[in-house]
Amino acid sequence: MDAHALGSALRAEAVALAAAADLVPGERPVPGCPGLTVTGLVRHVGSVHRLVTRWVTRGSRPTEWPRDPNGADPVDWYRVGAASLIAVLNPARAAEPAATWCPWDRTVGFWLRRMAHETAVHRVDAQAASGLAAPLAPGLAADGIDEVLRLWLGCHLPPAAHADGRAITLRVPGREWTVALHEQVVDFCPDADPAAVVTGSASAVDLWLWGRVPDTELSIEGDLAVARRLRTAVARATG
Repeated sequence: MDAHALGSALRAEAVALAAAADLVPGERPVPGCPGLTVTGLVRHVGSVHRLVTRWVTRGSRPTEWPRDPNGADPVDWYRVGAASLIAVLNPARAAEPAATWCPWDRTVGFWLRRMAHETAVHRVDAQAASGLAAPLAPGLAADGIDEVLRLWLGCHLPPAAHADGRAITLRVPGREWTVALHEQVVDFCPDADPAAVVTGSASAVDLWLWGRVPDTELSIEGDLAVARRLRTAVARATG
């Protein structure tokens, strides 16, 4: 996705998350995040937004993480932080240098993409608390799958992440990825014969990678264990 599309997605998802949180009691559990309530989710995303805003504006990773609304309404506090983040991550600045945690992408665009997906997945979480979660937009979800595979597994694949080198294909309308996990290496191998093929909508596959939907919402052909090992590796890389 280009920067302007990601910027639009970030704005829309940020608004939708707040709207969803306003509809349910703050103590309502979040199905996709065991142990977390809606208020806890709002505070988490609000704190991430503030952390990234400081990271970009100060040019280095902050040593403190602003997590406490200090008596403010949590959703209002979240909205203020989201507005500040959106202002800093202007799509027109996407190519400008910025401090990040990714070795190969030190630009504002890195954070624009990362925050669009962070906010979108947690918007689904907030809506799921009311039982009415809308799917991710297809283009955003497809980009989210790519981000999980290239960024999270590329940067944070842990040692011995259940990697056996067997390939798996993720297939969504109009796009597919075939990868194999090795010791701390994710290999993109489009010509490999996959041991498993996971097929579904882009939203379902992206949310499956993030542990938000079960295997039953997808078509999984071949070795189910290979598919589950990939999801376990993603959970460890993003946890």
